[in-house]
Amino acid sequence: MLLATEEHSPGEGDSNCVTRIYHSHIDAPKDIASGLIGPLIICKKDSLDKEKEKNIDREFVVMFSVVDENFSWYLEDNIQTYCLEPEKVDKDNEDFQESNRMYSVNGYTFGSLPGLSMCAEDRVKWYLFGMGNEVDVHAAFFHGQALTNKNYRIDTINLFPATLFDAYMVAQNPGEWMLSCQNLNHLKAGLQAFFQVQECNKSSSKDNTRGKHVRHYYIAAEEIIWNYAPSGIDIFTKENLTAPGSDSVVFFEQGTTRIGGSYKKLVYREYTDASFTNRKERSPEEEHLGILGPVIWAEVGDTIRVTFHNKGAYPLSIEPIGVRFNKNNEGTYYSPHYNPQSGSVPPSASHVAPTETFTYEWTVPEEVGPTYADPVCLAKMYYSAVDPTKDIFTGLIGPMKICRKGSLHANGRQKDVDKEFYLFPTVFDENESLLLEDNIRMFTTAPDQVDKEDEDFQESNKMHSMNGFMYGNQPGLNMCKGDSVVWYLFSVGNEADVHGIYFSGNTYLWRGERRDTVNLFPQTSLTLLMWPDTEGTFNVECLTTDHYTGGMKQKYTVNQCRRQSEDSTFYLGERTYYIAAVEVEWDYSPQRQWEKELHHLQEQNVSNAFLDKEEFYIGSKYKKVVYRQYTDNTFRVPVERKAEEEHLGILGPQLHADVGDKVKIIFKNMATRPYSIHAHGVQTESSTVIPTLPGETLTYIWKIPERSGAGTEDSACIPWAYSSTVDQVKDLYSGLIGPLIVCRRHYLKVFNPRKKLEFALLFLVFDENESWYLDDNIKTYSDHPEKVNKDDEEFIESNKMHAINGRVFGNLQGLTMHVGDEVNWYLMGMGNEIDLHTVHFHGHSFQYKHRGVYSSDVFDIFPGTYQTLEMFPRAPGIWLLHCHVTDHIHAGMETTYTVLQNEDTKSG
Repeated sequence: MLLATEEHSPGEGDSNCVTRIYHSHIDAPKDIASGLIGPLIICKKDSLDKEKEKNIDREFVVMFSVVDENFSWYLEDNIQTYCLEPEKVDKDNEDFQESNRMYSVNGYTFGSLPGLSMCAEDRVKWYLFGMGNEVDVHAAFFHGQALTNKNYRIDTINLFPATLFDAYMVAQNPGEWMLSCQNLNHLKAGLQAFFQVQECNKSSSKDNTRGKHVRHYYIAAEEIIWNYAPSGIDIFTKENLTAPGSDSVVFFEQGTTRIGGSYKKLVYREYTDASFTNRKERSPEEEHLGILGPVIWAEVGDTIRVTFHNKGAYPLSIEPIGVRFNKNNEGTYYSPHYNPQSGSVPPSASHVAPTETFTYEWTVPEEVGPTYADPVCLAKMYYSAVDPTKDIFTGLIGPMKICRKGSLHANGRQKDVDKEFYLFPTVFDENESLLLEDNIRMFTTAPDQVDKEDEDFQESNKMHSMNGFMYGNQPGLNMCKGDSVVWYLFSVGNEADVHGIYFSGNTYLWRGERRDTVNLFPQTSLTLLMWPDTEGTFNVECLTTDHYTGGMKQKYTVNQCRRQSEDSTFYLGERTYYIAAVEVEWDYSPQRQWEKELHHLQEQNVSNAFLDKEEFYIGSKYKKVVYRQYTDNTFRVPVERKAEEEHLGILGPQLHADVGDKVKIIFKNMATRPYSIHAHGVQTESSTVIPTLPGETLTYIWKIPERSGAGTEDSACIPWAYSSTVDQVKDLYSGLIGPLIVCRRHYLKVFNPRKKLEFALLFLVFDENESWYLDDNIKTYSDHPEKVNKDDEEFIESNKMHAINGRVFGNLQGLTMHVGDEVNWYLMGMGNEIDLHTVHFHGHSFQYKHRGVYSSDVFDIFPGTYQTLEMFPRAPGIWLLHCHVTDHIHAGMETTYTVLQNEDTKSG
């Protein structure tokens, strides 16, 4: 029996009805892949009218999932039933496995889902969720429509395994429209459906007529040679990009079968008029745009007219995201799903032939503009969508901003803002470019020898860039201390495009929350507000480790432009911590009982590739380096962890500070390599973090001004991570990370009868292949170190430890609380492209703040996510807590938390 108690009700800020799911949980990944999953809609009391939400005309539930039939309990049956020669099937063959991954909406592929029909002006509620594995990075895009969620305007919804989402839409624009996943790999593989908006003669209160103010742009697509790093230098290391052994040489070495750092590309460029003879010169403020097309901007009530001239050799288009247009102005074409063989001719808007010109007309009615909760301007984008994958990776993309009426100057700059920057982080996959053959011919010295299927060749063409720049080569990111700065960020791509864009040295506000790292996914766009308060040169970089080493990092500079003013913050308190970096033996799985009982329940007798040594694997024990606290500056007596700190596991001590504090870290490096300690979110005197050499002690000062604390819409206490920055990838994977909790001043001193508990959880796939101690670990723990091949794929996989605070398979202890306690969970995410974690709490819902109070039992975290969840446990028992990503469940990213009966109520 499922009880929908008050605790599981939608939160105060939630809509009346929210998305939940149910599924079988014997072996959840296999059970779900076999088909056992469904929606559960939970509604606020008295919000239903005859099994439907009040004031809603149509409701639809959609699940985006790459259903992996290789995991199904019925794989063998399906081989025997549906394969013509079942005896010849090799279940380990990669092509066979890929053929069984079904890119589907509600189990239907390539637009075959029936039943998505509505009338124009219908009030429509969409209940969406994702399910599956690491590949399940979804961007659900409703063509031709605008939606709202949590009172914010949206058109694309990011979904991951067990992401739960609901959105409200007033259907507009009669016609057949596509609901697609804008993960470009999924789009090609058929993850799309169609919905019909029918003209039912419902009266409309909206004025969709053309706006009186017409903004006209003249944009051409033209060929250029683009250099991803014009200086030839890695600005971070000061080394040549082709230096042997460097991270960058993979992408910039030119040779017999390598293209190097320059590519022929197609880009959007702006002209002065329809003759397309005079290109508009970019101003110094636009220098940072790089490869991007011109900024298209408009206010609510405007009409945008774009005259587009195709100077390329392929049919191209312009498809805008975030404005209103009819079918005759849509830049992408799809056949009617009910008659795909109809042979209809694509409309001119979706296929502008070479040398041809087409004029698009888009409107900006109130219902696509910013809501009262949104920032003044919404970041949007436009791109060519004849073949979205090839067109975008060829270079055809640009920024757009849609703003409130009366909010812009005549030149398009937002009023009361000093600087505006547009950032487009993506992995440009040049293997998918329309011009790949041209680039092979032009830039390799032996084009006939190029194997386009060679993995190393393909990797060399994946350019991890921002606005088309890599390794610090982006110009123009300059501002003044105290400026009001707006950052417009947007991205496209595939499942590799899980970005954590970190602004070192400063924080920003997004939807009232204070952060320094923002997560971006395919077809995501965000507007961030920043008031830089520290002079210096800082990094804007992707924390996803492969993207960081691959060059997705730039520099931005904060100059002292006005008369020097003293720091007005009055620092009331100083907290001193004595922290050391200590090398230890770490066991990811000290006991195997939980894991073995789990496999027994699932009727599986499997060896564990991550924990068993087999012939030459390392096993569960590794040499690592960790932060540990000491009592004083002699560093002789470590601080013993209390019972409530047991859960920290591999993490460093949980440091606390209030807004207005100074935190002094006396740091001793007791390890054998240089390390440091630096926290996200804090203010420091210098943008440089000095390494501490082995045996040495240094003092680091972190200031905690207002901008390091909770935003107006945050929980009272927010988490940041601290870590070593000497080599931020290797230092992290070697073990150096811990939580810093910053609270509003005096928050915990207010009388509160509830007991307050704090649990910090880091969800991270520790990649021991990237640890400084890999060779030590092979020598120490492998039974046959001489047989180890560090490039062997199975060996590499065996060293990826899917851990919560450095423990796997239920080994994280100390998550104990009582009924009636008030519990703050501080979630932290770091890592790589595979580190998308959907954290699921069984047995209880939690609340989180987000310009309102919301309720759920699943929260998504990614590299650079720091989030406070508030829980009020009511149900005694031992409850499961895990990541819902299929591979992560099987790899042991699970533990339990225990809720004990309250001593005061037990006797009563």
